[in-house]
Amino acid sequence: MINLLKTLAAASLSLLAVAPAAAETVTVSYADLDVTTPAGAAVLAERVKSSADTVCGRPESRDLKVLADWQACRDAAIEAATTELARKGAPLATLAAL
Repeated sequence: MINLLKTLAAASLSLLAVAPAAAETVTVSYADLDVTTPAGAAVLAERVKSSADTVCGRPESRDLKVLADWQACRDAAIEAATTELARKGAPLATLAAL
């Protein structure tokens, strides 16, 4: 368990947004969080979601196609972060927060 915590504490996530024009990557650090606690998992989830919004370029348009494309990009970025966390051995409670 100690090795898992050290691994998670030292790690960071990369969010990849798959956009039509280009792909952008943002690193989300969580070295300062204890992601085994509900509070730490909630903070990480907020960081991931906020970064996904940034990477995918939250639109100001009300066009349904534009909004659907943004939501698909955001969902894909969050799913990629969830997959990366799972691969790094994150606790289930952390993954559920996303």
